[in-house]
Amino acid sequence: MAKTKQPAVKSYFFSKGYVDLKNTIVSAWKSNARSISRYKDNLSGLSGETWLKKLFFGTINILAMLSVIICGSVITTVISAIHIAILLLFMLLVYIGFTVIWCIDRIYLHKNKIFTACHVCKEKSLIPTYLCSGCGVQHTRLTPGVYGILHRTCECGTKLPTTFFNGRKNLSAICPYCGHPLMDRESRPICIPIIGGRSVGKTAFITAFSKEFIEKVAPSKSFHIEFYNSEKEQIFKEIESDYISGGTRMTKHASDTNSTSSVSFSFFVQHPSLKPERLVHVYDIAGEVFTNNDENEVQKQYEYCQGMILMFDPFSVPEIADKYESAMNAKDIAGIGRADITYIMDSFMDKLRQVTGLSEREMSRTPIAVVLGKTDTADLENCIGDTAVRELMRNQSVVYQDYYDTMDHICRQFLKDNGLENFVNQINNKFSDNRFFSCSAIGHTKDSGPYDPKGVLAPMEWLFQKADKDMAKIWNDDSFSKVPLSLIPAKK
Repeated sequence: MAKTKQPAVKSYFFSKGYVDLKNTIVSAWKSNARSISRYKDNLSGLSGETWLKKLFFGTINILAMLSVIICGSVITTVISAIHIAILLLFMLLVYIGFTVIWCIDRIYLHKNKIFTACHVCKEKSLIPTYLCSGCGVQHTRLTPGVYGILHRTCECGTKLPTTFFNGRKNLSAICPYCGHPLMDRESRPICIPIIGGRSVGKTAFITAFSKEFIEKVAPSKSFHIEFYNSEKEQIFKEIESDYISGGTRMTKHASDTNSTSSVSFSFFVQHPSLKPERLVHVYDIAGEVFTNNDENEVQKQYEYCQGMILMFDPFSVPEIADKYESAMNAKDIAGIGRADITYIMDSFMDKLRQVTGLSEREMSRTPIAVVLGKTDTADLENCIGDTAVRELMRNQSVVYQDYYDTMDHICRQFLKDNGLENFVNQINNKFSDNRFFSCSAIGHTKDSGPYDPKGVLAPMEWLFQKADKDMAKIWNDDSFSKVPLSLIPAKK
């Protein structure tokens, strides 16, 4: 269980215990040999003595030699066997204890879905590389093993905890693959990539969701939010600035070799009912990854993410853009995401296969939320937004009592009516668990005042239901639920 040599002292029962046992047994037999040799020397020293003295002392020495050879060997064998039995009993108890504690530690990690998702290289590891708090040397596989059961002693003499229950998570850690500092502290990660071409509204969606969740949802549900590190805290300051100004930060282009192709906004969510704490990673993936096949790192988060959001700009469809362009202002037209959604989808599926190595059947199990954005633009609110949803729910000729089932139906039908039935069918065929949403992240034309988001929480809440039922239960006690018809205004 410790395949690579560690900068630590091996436990007595896994190393020195065997050496001491061997040395004790060898020493006992050497002592017998020395006694026999001494009696031999005594016999040699009788050469100048009288025959009577030779007979007397010679007989005594010969009997002594035989006694050592026979009795001494038997006694040494018995004592050695007892020594071995006692030591092996202790070793057996230690091995059983080590195995039990190792299993408890491993079961705890798996049961609580704990792993480390590096926010830089996106590699997944069960146990990160921990740093000695005394000398900073790297310790891999810091679990119960040959270097210690509850603690491991570093070569510098510092004792390091080896389990979840005695403080291992409090040690400094780095990614085993890229060496970047990690602050995960054995939390349960929830990883959600935001996918889509350029200018479809991914960054605006993340801005709106983050601000709404952290400053509105979290206080109302008694969630305590803590940023992953100072870098993520700085990102939130930028999010706050964008939220106030109504703008968005541009995701760094993959053509910039000094940057990654995706940036995560990461924060911890703590609650008395959530053990361990949750670590939310929301990935903003540059549109060039899908439009130009241009990326600086492999998007490994697809291997372990619990759900995905595919952002879709309805105005990227020529039929829709032509229909509504006359009702759009210059800024809205300039901000249209021009990438073809079918091409984006094909590129995404190719990358998903390349990264995960999974079959299409296995990939289909990952939930996906298709989010049609920019409902504030032109007349989309009346087509796929809240107004359209409530209008259909008031229609007594159809039975739609669930608000988000109704939205899902409206969004699918809107796409089919505008020539994207193949895309809707592709989503259904590729992902067994999918749902369509509409939203407006900014709430109005970009740079025209503070954000006024509508519908950004619903797709994330749906994915949280799939990823973490315990956290979703706290969040979802009254928000993502059926909307009683009595609450919908009567049709005028």
